[in-house]
Amino acid sequence: MKRFRTTALTLLLCLSASACASPKLSVLDPVEPRTEASGVTISRTAHPIKLPLESLAGATFIGSDGELILYNKRKGLFATVVTSDDWGNPAIQMNEAPSYIFNRDLSAVQNPDLRKELEGVIRMTLEPAKEKEASLVTMGEITAYIAFNPKKTIIMLTSPDKPDLFTQLVLDNFSWEEIEHEILKGIGG
Repeated sequence: MKRFRTTALTLLLCLSASACASPKLSVLDPVEPRTEASGVTISRTAHPIKLPLESLAGATFIGSDGELILYNKRKGLFATVVTSDDWGNPAIQMNEAPSYIFNRDLSAVQNPDLRKELEGVIRMTLEPAKEKEASLVTMGEITAYIAFNPKKTIIMLTSPDKPDLFTQLVLDNFSWEEIEHEILKGIGG
């Protein structure tokens, strides 16, 4: 009887662990960089992204604690740089935060307040999981973590040469094709 309980408990733990396991990140092939020269560069000091000029016709640009581009009544882009100062100088490198978030692995985070904050970011970025496709793509030294949904997509850019920051993009109403053409092809531009 004791052996049966141990086996049942082990099976229950395995089932609950697999139910709670994070969905696997899809690793995408890098896209070819944009070859045309005309464009506008955003996030210039952190992870530059050259947006194609033809997609910006009629857009409104607003700058404050980031860069906001309103393409039309339904489509928009907000880019901001998140620094260690923004998060109270945590005991982690900021360029590792997107990996913790997208892999849903906070085992290396010892500070309970930071852990709680990262758990909140995970919920805001990746949930509900059935409505988002999580992936990553590496282009040169820059890694893009992507939580895609046609209504709201979040992209976080990191690189090893910038340990104290990452770039975050929030894209409203961008199709996957627009993200590839307008954002991913311009990374590093």
